[in-house]
Amino acid sequence: MTERRNVRTFERVAEDAQANVRPVSTARFNAITGTLTVTIVKEVSGEVREYEVFDEAVTTVTERPPDIGRSVISLPFDVVLAPFDKSAQRELPTLFQYRELERSQRVHTDRISADGKPLGRQGVTRRPWPGLSVSLSIEEGPPRQRQNDADGEAVFDLYDAIDTAGQLLDHDYLSLKVWAEVGGKKVETPIILAGADFAALRRLTANYAAEKGRQARSSGDHSDAAKRFRLAAELGAPEAQYLLAEMYRDGQGVPQNQRDARHWTERAARQGHASAQLALAEGMGQGAEAYVWASLAAAQLRDDQRRRAVALRDSLATRLKAEDLRAAQAQATRFAAVPEMRDESLTALAAQAEPPPPLDATRLKGKPKPNAAALIIGIEDYLTLPMAQFAGRDARAFGEFATNALGMEPARVKVLTGAEARLLDIEKAIDTWLKAEIQSGATEIYVFFAGHGLASPDGRELYLIPHDGDRAILKRSAIDRDRLIAGILGHGAANVTLFLDTCYSGGTRNGASLIADARPLMIVPKDQGLPPAANLLAAAGNDQLSSSYGPARHGLYSYFLMRGLMGDADADGDRVLTLAELSTFVQRNTRREAARLGRDQSPVLAGDGEKVVMRW
Repeated sequence: MTERRNVRTFERVAEDAQANVRPVSTARFNAITGTLTVTIVKEVSGEVREYEVFDEAVTTVTERPPDIGRSVISLPFDVVLAPFDKSAQRELPTLFQYRELERSQRVHTDRISADGKPLGRQGVTRRPWPGLSVSLSIEEGPPRQRQNDADGEAVFDLYDAIDTAGQLLDHDYLSLKVWAEVGGKKVETPIILAGADFAALRRLTANYAAEKGRQARSSGDHSDAAKRFRLAAELGAPEAQYLLAEMYRDGQGVPQNQRDARHWTERAARQGHASAQLALAEGMGQGAEAYVWASLAAAQLRDDQRRRAVALRDSLATRLKAEDLRAAQAQATRFAAVPEMRDESLTALAAQAEPPPPLDATRLKGKPKPNAAALIIGIEDYLTLPMAQFAGRDARAFGEFATNALGMEPARVKVLTGAEARLLDIEKAIDTWLKAEIQSGATEIYVFFAGHGLASPDGRELYLIPHDGDRAILKRSAIDRDRLIAGILGHGAANVTLFLDTCYSGGTRNGASLIADARPLMIVPKDQGLPPAANLLAAAGNDQLSSSYGPARHGLYSYFLMRGLMGDADADGDRVLTLAELSTFVQRNTRREAARLGRDQSPVLAGDGEKVVMRW
């Protein structure tokens, strides 16, 4: 017996109605586990149909057949002799029935109906593309392969993929590349790991290498232990530095070298490693510096090591002059461990530990704007360009602010993210959807874009790059900013206001980003100005970078833009927010946070500063 349960519907492109198929690759890094998950899906366009998905319960019953001979013998004598008696007839059927012995049930979840209901429209569906060999290379190094699973996912342990400390020390970012051969075609995705993610990978790699070193030493493989300890030590792990020093001191796994042993012992001691501090003090013999290290070790160690440190400290104290002893004691009191971490990594981690206030699109409900519309675009994953970190998240959040703080009707807000923001998708949205929303001379249009931008080689044209944009054919594959404005005004809009979290400079021409968690793609653009009915609040000056803001998981500019729309930018408290007020707030906060990251980013306002953005 079969029963359908939990029946629901979903839409997708039918298998037999595929007009176009292309592979799409995305990647995400988990800063807690240190793993990079690469997902390859099959993007199918064609006729959309509605299908049923359900849980199928199959019940199986085991029965015992009747024993007819035994049943007849067991019948009452009067029933056998009088089979046509009505009372006997009522008893006969029960004697010849099958009897249930066992009942079992299996439930198959997420079954899909074979036939779909045509919906009369075209669309796009993504499905996992399993069974592919996915390759990963770090900084153009040798590739590593993984087979992706039934969900199209291949998982790489990045903390185990780092071969040299230089990969994490020479830059403040890590350049990765993943690719797969799909249907005879190479699908490639460049990835930039930076900010808090980069700092987390460095820490995880050091910890993992140190642990593998301890395991190798326990098993007697001193050569591998020394190799592992060196990687962790160069990345700044104090325990690994101390253990590597011991191996140099004893000549285990490396040639015996007392100078190298002293070097690594000092590095560990300056980071506050107590055993290294004791070893350093014992190796110095006499003097005030030995007293300082012995005092620091005695304050942290336990048991036998503490007794050794105390004995050495007290012995040294008897040999020092009174003024030298006081100076050494004061120096020990003032000692502060200095972790071997780059400033930017420390800043990222500190900010990660104390995240900024989250955005809340529902804090203010702006007065309705029945004759306003918004086109919102956020592109995080590009087909041929590095990732624009958090851009999709920015766009989705701004969409919520458009319907709340800006007071627009949900039907008049269109959000395009990721693969939905290809060149043709954006052009179609402008020339069909947006055009239909415009009432000539009366409609206000808002455009939000988060993603990559680039200027033409002569700097005269400024382009917003869609999901499928290609720098090699920039003019044909990207959105010309000035033509975008002219097109919207040409459709009859009363005015257009653009919020652009992008920039037009800051990268090399070989495809690599100079600053890993920035959003640039070094050309200095020549801005030609804006038409009178256009306003622009841009994330950065033409020769600056538009940064991401890891602690908030948003673009730096986008975060403070939306903080301003929460009412924080209303400087005079009149519950009316002008573009000038919003610009002042965004500029002040963006510049401050960018400076903390060691960058120069100052948002720019062009147009009518008195324009009212929202009332509440």
